[in-house]
Amino acid sequence: MLVTHALTDEKLDYAVVAELLLVAVLSLEGIVVVHHLRQSRLDSLHALFEVLHDYRSAEMMLAIVTLWRFRQEHGERFVEVYLETWRQDNEWIAKQPAEQQVETMRSTLHYRRRIVKEFYNVLAGLYELKVLPPEVVYTYWTPAELKIIPKILIPMETAVAQELRMEHELGDWFRRLHRLHDDNTVTTP
Repeated sequence: MLVTHALTDEKLDYAVVAELLLVAVLSLEGIVVVHHLRQSRLDSLHALFEVLHDYRSAEMMLAIVTLWRFRQEHGERFVEVYLETWRQDNEWIAKQPAEQQVETMRSTLHYRRRIVKEFYNVLAGLYELKVLPPEVVYTYWTPAELKIIPKILIPMETAVAQELRMEHELGDWFRRLHRLHDDNTVTTP
């Protein structure tokens, strides 16, 4: 339209030219926004597939089952027993030859707790950053699957932070994990 106006009219109407240029610029911005939205959705989908892949791994399943079993075996004392187990495992690992220490570490309760905690911390971060919206997160992770957060992870992580790392204040992980769990209990009937 701008070209037609410039070629056919004897005198350019600058108001018309300005409006046509504005329409052209806004159209380009719209194309860029649509591209960014599509890319954002693709990035979210890619993040979802990666997180689901990690969650469905045999190592994750073993870690989750181990934590629940440990919790059931030790009842309300599970955090206290966990800290003692962690100390014993550390001593045991230190006695192993250097080339066996990493493999020995993989079999410990501490390592398995850390796998589960880091997974949920990443999931909570993606949720908080809105990379994965609530309807996606809570489609794949039900209240039963998120129950591990308040029942096991938060008590253990709090003990690790305070007793082993000597932290006086709990980090952002604490707020993120609580929110991931609590938002699901609010959004589900």
